[in-house]
Amino acid sequence: MLDSQDVIEPWYKQFWPWFLIALPLITVIVCISLFITAQRNAPTLVSEHYYKDGLAYNMNKELEKNAIKLGISVEVIASENIFTLHLKGLKDGPKHIDIKLQHPTLAKYDQLLSLEKIADDIYQSPFSLLKDGKWYVTIDGPENAWEIKTEALLPNI
Repeated sequence: MLDSQDVIEPWYKQFWPWFLIALPLITVIVCISLFITAQRNAPTLVSEHYYKDGLAYNMNKELEKNAIKLGISVEVIASENIFTLHLKGLKDGPKHIDIKLQHPTLAKYDQLLSLEKIADDIYQSPFSLLKDGKWYVTIDGPENAWEIKTEALLPNI
């Protein structure tokens, strides 16, 4: 039986109800903050045109085989502000060559460069390297006759 001296406190003045309410409340707050973080930092690894890229895969392989048949090889040299390309095995090279620099994980650093011929088999262009490290370099031949894909650690000077 209850003594007249035992006073029962109301529920909101006790520890356990607040503890039991806090557990799911903390979980909801953490889930909402993770959702907001995921929305603000969406990944950029997947191409928006993945279907077209998949269809073009075989065509790109044929262009790479054409470069091997023609005996074309490439050497990439880059400093902080000049991009140089030694294109070996190409007779009467074009006046300029377009290349694509792609960062492996961060698409916002990708660049398109148009290199001008400065000597036989040597092409050069000023550029700004936004991030050091590994880069994928794609060189397209004139009139899409061939294509070379390579990797480079930039800057390499």
